[in-house]
Amino acid sequence: MRHIARVLSAGLVGLALTTAARATVITNVITDDFESYANQAAFQAAWPAIGTDVTVPSALFSTAQASSPTHGIQVPGTATSNQYRNRKSFAETSTLSSSGNLGVGDQLIWSFDFYDSNAGASPSRNFSNLQDSTAPGSTNQLISLGLNNNQTNANSGGNFYMARILGFTATTVDPDGGANEDVIGSGQYFKLNDFGAGLRSTGWHNLKVVESTDDGLSTDFAFYVDSVLAENVSNVGTAASIRSYDNITLGSGLSNANTEVDFDNMALQYQSVPEPASIVSLGAMGLFGLAGRRRSR
Repeated sequence: MRHIARVLSAGLVGLALTTAARATVITNVITDDFESYANQAAFQAAWPAIGTDVTVPSALFSTAQASSPTHGIQVPGTATSNQYRNRKSFAETSTLSSSGNLGVGDQLIWSFDFYDSNAGASPSRNFSNLQDSTAPGSTNQLISLGLNNNQTNANSGGNFYMARILGFTATTVDPDGGANEDVIGSGQYFKLNDFGAGLRSTGWHNLKVVESTDDGLSTDFAFYVDSVLAENVSNVGTAASIRSYDNITLGSGLSNANTEVDFDNMALQYQSVPEPASIVSLGAMGLFGLAGRRRSR
């Protein structure tokens, strides 16, 4: 009977180790549906305005459009730059990883709802950025989702939503078989046009990117539009350019061809897997407990 008990106990420890190896620690960095603010001043206290136009420096806490009732953030149509742009700062995402950086198996998931006010128009500069520092300048320090005017609605396979990775140059021939990119260059916006993602349409859409590394030597990105995988971008940069992020900006802060955009349900989540050392520690604790029970008999 004791032999059977030891076998069963060892099996339970093995199961515990397997469970620990698969476990993830999920941390919500930002979950903002913009419903908790009493007024414009309260919104700006959490998302300070960026810009030099002192008359209308901020995006607007608004009921004009909302994905989750009743408030969203409106960036009005404008032909003027240096306005309607806000920033939310937070602790470095690297502090949420057991390895001190985006580790193999970890995921950084950024998403928001985006109101496209005129899908028939050529893309204008309406986007949000996830950034490493307030003045990003190197590979992977800035990830952008939305629209930009470097491509028309006819370029690169059609009228799709867009993304940008600072320092990344999209290839003309898409490696996943999607439409070729007509406009390429370092840091240029590219179309999210693979895997059956839908064309732009007026109304609310969810844009999302999942950032990870499968080898600790470069960064991988999976972009989604309305929960449909739209584009994979793999092996960007080096181990040194696997980034930690500390702020999100709303709005381009640039002229947007008088085309309004609205934002809602901003979310940033970090999913971390435990370090192997932590798993071994858990296993050692389990074995120690078994040994203690055996000695007490």
